[in-house]
Amino acid sequence: MSEQILNSSALFIKPSFMKGVARGVDLFGQLDHYNYSQTDEEADSKAVNRDWIVVGCDLDNAIKQYEQENPEQAAAYRTANI
Repeated sequence: MSEQILNSSALFIKPSFMKGVARGVDLFGQLDHYNYSQTDEEADSKAVNRDWIVVGCDLDNAIKQYEQENPEQAAAYRTANI
């Protein structure tokens, strides 16, 4: 999965070092760029999709952690549900 999809700041373009230096003298915010969507609904859809992807990743990590901490119970559960 792309890191940008999972990043909560996916609306912002990732700056380079030189853009970071230039922002120091950018008094009027001319260097601000965002990842725009065509409609509000599209932006909401992308945000909700990212949220559910992160929820799925969190659940996957929790299951893996549980299996590592409780190998006998995890094995018994897998055997009972085959």
